[in-house]
Amino acid sequence: MLFNSFAFIFAFLPISVVGYYLLGQRSNRWAAAWLVLMSFVFYGWWNPVFVTLLLISIFFNYTAGLLLQKYEDDNRTQTVILALAVAANLGLLFYYKYVGFALRILERVGITIDFDAGGILLPLGISFFTFTQIGYLIDCKTGIAKGRRLLDYMLFVTFFPHLIAGPILHHREMMPQFENPETYRYKAENIAVGLGIFIIGLAKKVLLADQLAPVANMGFEHSEAVGMLPAWYAAVAYSLQLYFDFSGYSDMAIGQARMFGIKFPANFNSPYKATSIIEFWQRWHMTLTRYLTLYLYNPIALWVTRRRAAAGKPIAIQGASTLGGFVTLIAFPTLTTMFLAGVWHGAGNTYVVYGLLHGVYLTINHAWRIFGLKIDKARRESALAWAAKGASRALTYFAVLISQVFFRAAYIPNAVGLIAGMFGARGLALGTLPQDDAWLIDQVTQMFWNPWTTVMLVAGLAIAFLAPTRSSDGFARICRRLCSGGQTSLGVRRQA
Repeated sequence: MLFNSFAFIFAFLPISVVGYYLLGQRSNRWAAAWLVLMSFVFYGWWNPVFVTLLLISIFFNYTAGLLLQKYEDDNRTQTVILALAVAANLGLLFYYKYVGFALRILERVGITIDFDAGGILLPLGISFFTFTQIGYLIDCKTGIAKGRRLLDYMLFVTFFPHLIAGPILHHREMMPQFENPETYRYKAENIAVGLGIFIIGLAKKVLLADQLAPVANMGFEHSEAVGMLPAWYAAVAYSLQLYFDFSGYSDMAIGQARMFGIKFPANFNSPYKATSIIEFWQRWHMTLTRYLTLYLYNPIALWVTRRRAAAGKPIAIQGASTLGGFVTLIAFPTLTTMFLAGVWHGAGNTYVVYGLLHGVYLTINHAWRIFGLKIDKARRESALAWAAKGASRALTYFAVLISQVFFRAAYIPNAVGLIAGMFGARGLALGTLPQDDAWLIDQVTQMFWNPWTTVMLVAGLAIAFLAPTRSSDGFARICRRLCSGGQTSLGVRRQA
């Protein structure tokens, strides 16, 4: 069930909200149980079989979490439990998401395994609910997560607004809300704010992302044939489609959660305004960046730091300021983390290239900060600062754009072909499209020379680069003002 479907908007969501608050008047536990039930209905809408898989995953990880808490004074036992639980989670993810990719790689090196992976269906949201629970288990071992009730844990994992496309939640920000009785009390402000943010996300998805998709699809379908202008149109169209689709879904998720009195963390903060790749990842899919930092980058960096310290080598900024120290302390954790981030997004060589490209980008960015020219504050605030900022923003977006071509392309040659077209390898317009295929030439011409296509791209770029940061936050502030005082704008008295 999609957030922008009629069944979801006009049936599932209203029924979920009304039932939640009606039951909340009687019991917080009933309201929480209702949300869990509706989340399973939402998840099973596409394929009910996978509800069983989700239940098994939840009970397994909840039990593992209890065992980790039980043996909190026995580090060795905890380590064994955590290793087995993480291996089981990753094994499940590997089977459903990566086994076909792994078999294709083995075939290329001459190893053939008689196994048909074509019949394996990928469960929706398996990456999100798997990594959410792995993070929970790690925090159980470190003592951060303790004494959670099964119902709260099930709601934490299955809560339908985030189940399919995120944001990736952390138990420390969610469990206290589930345990707070005020969460289950009806407040007009929550409905107004949540509905407003949901509509903003829906508009991003339907009015922008979905309208840009045909332009991107046309270009990528003929990525190794089109000329410079169609190639650029396709790449930029996909860049905007990806942003408005993903940020739109995040806004819709945040809005839905707010309707239930639950606050989700922000997930996008105008990422195309970033002036560096480091800043880009602080703005793009922010909850993923947080997860990667907490559970991948930091442990790898800590392991490297301890090994260097044990060997008597400099660490921290003193160590990173040397070439060898930079490679081990900065480059190695960054490249490893981003490689795994690329693989997390999907099974395919293009995702590997996407992750490694961003790993290289980030490494270069860190190297520039450490070894590059130092610009004093007066020069940074000079009259030319705006030009430097604009150039940095354009360079960052261009680097992201190139990586997104690999993210979208079916195969690496397709991505390379489109990038070659962007740099003029096949001329300005129709490139090497077969001139005797009048229908194809007409379709490409209508798509890329249509004035409406240019209007959509310009409008999308203007919104991405010039619109106020976190427009949903601004809407929330307006709603809070309207809902403050005696009567709300909906004619309902505000509850304390």
